[in-house]
Amino acid sequence: MSSGTNMFAVNAQDLLVLCLCFVLHVGYRYRRKRSLPSPPGPTRWPIAGNAFMMPSTYIHVFYKNLGAKLGSKMVYLEVFGNPILIVNDLETARDLLEKCAALYSSRRQIRMLTEVIGFKALFGLMPYADEWRIHRRMLHQHFSETRLLTYSFEINSFIGGLSSSLTYGLPTQRKNDPLVRFAEQGWLVINRSGAPGRYLVNILAPLKYAPGWMPGAGFKKEAKEMRKKLDRLIDEPYEATVNAMVRYTNSAPLLETLPKVYASADKDNTQAIVCGRNFDRHRYDPDFDLQARTIETTAAATMTFILAMVIHPEVQMRAQQEVDSVVGNQRLPEFSDIPHLPYLSAVIKEVLRWNPATPLGVPHMTSGQDVYKGYYIPNNCTVIANAYAMLHDEDVFPDPTEFRPGRFIGEGGHLRQDIPDPEFVATFGFGRRACPGSHLARSMLYITAASILSLFDISSSVDTDGKPIKANPRFAPSSLVSDPLPFPCKIIPRSGKDVKYLMKEYVGAELI
Repeated sequence: MSSGTNMFAVNAQDLLVLCLCFVLHVGYRYRRKRSLPSPPGPTRWPIAGNAFMMPSTYIHVFYKNLGAKLGSKMVYLEVFGNPILIVNDLETARDLLEKCAALYSSRRQIRMLTEVIGFKALFGLMPYADEWRIHRRMLHQHFSETRLLTYSFEINSFIGGLSSSLTYGLPTQRKNDPLVRFAEQGWLVINRSGAPGRYLVNILAPLKYAPGWMPGAGFKKEAKEMRKKLDRLIDEPYEATVNAMVRYTNSAPLLETLPKVYASADKDNTQAIVCGRNFDRHRYDPDFDLQARTIETTAAATMTFILAMVIHPEVQMRAQQEVDSVVGNQRLPEFSDIPHLPYLSAVIKEVLRWNPATPLGVPHMTSGQDVYKGYYIPNNCTVIANAYAMLHDEDVFPDPTEFRPGRFIGEGGHLRQDIPDPEFVATFGFGRRACPGSHLARSMLYITAASILSLFDISSSVDTDGKPIKANPRFAPSSLVSDPLPFPCKIIPRSGKDVKYLMKEYVGAELI
């Protein structure tokens, strides 16, 4: 008995020593990390940190210039205790967001949107967890490259129409389609709620509990109106889709994929398996998320393309000659033509580099502490991959403000492989949070640009005296989506092209 007791005592002592060693080891590692410096950053004020130096416009340009001033590709900021890491170069972004994706794949919530408005329907903003993985698998299944369809189309409304058709499986009006208008209006609400510096509640969480009557709490009233718009945006297309699934047999809307994915994730969720509509759509709606992002980013890139063609007619002429040599005059461009259009590819890459549609992407957030190149990166740190800075890096892209597609053309007229590809930097994100429909969005942009070049001439507008009105490359101050500001231009059918026949023959009537 005594021997057994001694044995137990020895084992207990050993266990205690092991636990103590483990605690000391963890404590040492934590203190070592805390003793390491943060990445370079400007001087911080007590409590407010760097809040007072943050601009409300062109923040992507501010981050780039701040990094240059500090002589660092990483910039560390704090705003009321919230740590922020700005990444201004591609190598660091890939090291952190791709190679260490498990640690850098969460999202910081936009409190004005998710907690005050109460709208949690965006897949792109979901925290990195099992629920996100389920939805990610669903989107990968639905938007695999094998399901790409061949479309040729006009811009803006047609881009929105294609998105609605692919997403909801509904016929879409070519002009003034209500689903397209809903998505555009909803995305404006979301952009507004997340705009840097617009709502203090995004920085100071306790403000979400402020009563609506309190001075400075006017955002509560705004939130109610925003929620009404977003609810309508989800409910009306959803109900139309449920009805259309009964009538249309040749469509495969994303909504049909939901029951299968939820079934594989939760075999007891029989209601979701049977009808696919009893999950909380206001918590997450992949239909709206996909449609809104596709419309916003593709339209911004398309309008940037048109602006570039107005300013650089020589680039337009060369691209048109290439398209004509491959496509001819009797049909519109198809997806199968794209590999045979290297100069058009260079033009698209330069469009995305010159004005990245989403210059700051969607911020990531760390789910633990990390050390990178001797710098300490804390838990719950917002990590922003500044695509604008990466694609305007003078060491990689000389004269970055100049529009020069030739920078992507190498020997023999082939595309260069030795410089970063803006298609994978500018709009679609990094690592596990990269857009699952990126190949679809790229294909949409390519076929749109090729179709425009094949059918139309784009030129400067003229004033009353017949003199060209210069179009200046100016872009919206928002760092969420960078649209070109309104510019004058003239788009007319090309001489020698039977545009009316081609549009009727290959695009069809008023429904997509």
